[in-house]
Amino acid sequence: MYTPEICNPEEGFNTILSAASKFDADRFLYAIEYKNWDERKMELLAREVITYRERLEDEYNNLEEFAKIFNKEFATLNNQCYSSAIVLLHKIRSGISETKRLFMRFCPKASRRKTIHTMIDQPKSAYEYSRISSDSYDLSLFEFEEYPPCVSSLFDEMQKFFFVLVRCMQLCNQVLKEEKKIKGDNKYCKYLFDQFKQKVMRCIYDLYKGFSRNSKDLTEENRAIASRNMYDNDEAWASVGFHNFTETEVKWLVIKQVFDEEEGSDLTRQERLLFGDDEKRVHRIRQIIQHFDELMPDNCKSKKFPARYIQMFFQHIGLPEKSEKEAVKYFFEVYTSSSTHKYEEVTYEAVNGWKQTVLKDKEGSYKAFAEDLKKRFYDIPTLQMAANF
Repeated sequence: MYTPEICNPEEGFNTILSAASKFDADRFLYAIEYKNWDERKMELLAREVITYRERLEDEYNNLEEFAKIFNKEFATLNNQCYSSAIVLLHKIRSGISETKRLFMRFCPKASRRKTIHTMIDQPKSAYEYSRISSDSYDLSLFEFEEYPPCVSSLFDEMQKFFFVLVRCMQLCNQVLKEEKKIKGDNKYCKYLFDQFKQKVMRCIYDLYKGFSRNSKDLTEENRAIASRNMYDNDEAWASVGFHNFTETEVKWLVIKQVFDEEEGSDLTRQERLLFGDDEKRVHRIRQIIQHFDELMPDNCKSKKFPARYIQMFFQHIGLPEKSEKEAVKYFFEVYTSSSTHKYEEVTYEAVNGWKQTVLKDKEGSYKAFAEDLKKRFYDIPTLQMAANF
């Protein structure tokens, strides 16, 4: 007796991989001789297998693309009851279904009496019960050449299908092994969580005011929040949270953290979005912008702010992806708050226009600018900076 379902997805990978790897000419001929199919039936099955393979190849391509990002994302979109193995199997869903169907085609028919007697035994899956993956089989008395062409054609198509299937299973196993390795690295999991947090903050920046501090999603009814509350810091928790909670649950955790951090900090939401949660770093960035005129060449006579220097500053401090426009706005809000500022505002387009030039000139004027900035604002802080720190 067999059951086509696999209850444990991790075990399922190995079961399918093992069965597909066993497929060879001897087992195939052994199975064919028992089936006694006519040529028409084998030709139809060969066409069916071609269709299976084409679908599976498409699914493999999708799986390959998904595998590139899966272990770089801290949380997934999937339901909380999904394991990573099930998520991967879902990517090749029709291929798995068609594989089971193919193995079942070559399962021996059990008599009613035999079925009743084997009901008390451990059920076998189609992968174990099928003659094309059997551990014991009789060698055929004939070579392929002595069979009609439809036999070798069917074998060739099945061999191609199983080759793609094995590639799928190996890729899934590779992703799961990588995930296991990542879960053992707290620092890297913390890095992924920080990346996720920045991504969420960019998405919800304009919506902060609409969130209610009393929402149940910000309480321990949220599984991610309940789990995080059991640990002292994000790094200690990150490997527990990695791929164990849905994107929505972790988004609400991030929102709660933002609310909690704001209650005891002078950092604005805009600053957190652009520069992170390190108060000392953000305070220094504020001070540099307020005193940015000190970094300008003495011979600079322009009324407009030299946009090149703003771009060099952004390259020096680093900005989240696609946040430069907001950073230019913040820069001039802080810069013009100083009553002694010399220059007029310039547009985001002007600043962005210098990006490629600055990136290509890292060893030239950019290097000189960065060294001057460090000397003035890092190595020997001004008295005003020291007072504000």
